[in-house]
Amino acid sequence: MRKVLAIATILGCIFIAPALSTAADAPPHKVTVSGDPCTVPLAKKVGDAFSKKTGIEVVFSSGKCRSGVAEVLGGNADIGLATFNFDKDTLDKSLKDFVVGKAPIVMVVNKSNKVGNLSLADLKGILAGKIRNWKEVGGKDMEIKNVLLQPCVTERMAYQAEHYGHDINRLKPEKPGNPVTGTNVLVEQDEAAIGMQLYGHESNDVKVLTIDGNLPDEKTFPGKYSFYEDYNLVTKGEPAGAVKEYLDFFRGDEGQRILASMKHIPLKKL
Repeated sequence: MRKVLAIATILGCIFIAPALSTAADAPPHKVTVSGDPCTVPLAKKVGDAFSKKTGIEVVFSSGKCRSGVAEVLGGNADIGLATFNFDKDTLDKSLKDFVVGKAPIVMVVNKSNKVGNLSLADLKGILAGKIRNWKEVGGKDMEIKNVLLQPCVTERMAYQAEHYGHDINRLKPEKPGNPVTGTNVLVEQDEAAIGMQLYGHESNDVKVLTIDGNLPDEKTFPGKYSFYEDYNLVTKGEPAGAVKEYLDFFRGDEGQRILASMKHIPLKKL
């Protein structure tokens, strides 16, 4: 009888063991993140580090400005990304917004342009169309060409600095494409161009202007340099599971170090 029980016990272990192994090897839940060309590069760097540490896959998609928020609202993504200073009262009540840092906006020009600094008054004059030639701000005699390809960025600058003149000289690409890359390319190719870019997204072949002698960093934020947007992660309802893990990682030490490496302002400074 004892021999029969022993055999039964062994057989039970043989049949139970595969079930335990399958549960242990089950793939973790993946996190889907949707944003735009201004937001995805940073979130993907954080996602790569998060996946390496946890084994949880993070999948990214990119669309138009603030499209990530719409994707979350429609149930098509776990997290929506946006660089925008949201009025919380305008967000759908089902959404939760988590600000994880500040995204600075900078003005970029062609490397051949000898102008390296603009006063705030000069910048406002250029945006309003009152200053139309680089010679008016210490540059060459050439008409200023404005690159305004990134809606989220241009809206923020219009709100914080100056509304754009209706008849300013605008420089546009031949075909629509990635607005972040397009801004860099247009400025690289035209000595008279001036564009708006999120800091950390400028190419090596453009020059970032100082405003009143300042660039955005932890020392000049927020009193000496004014142009920033919130970097938002938006979820539908309270985040849980792998989504919460990714959000916590983004707000934790390692995620914030990656954010700072992209020239954004980390949470500890907000």
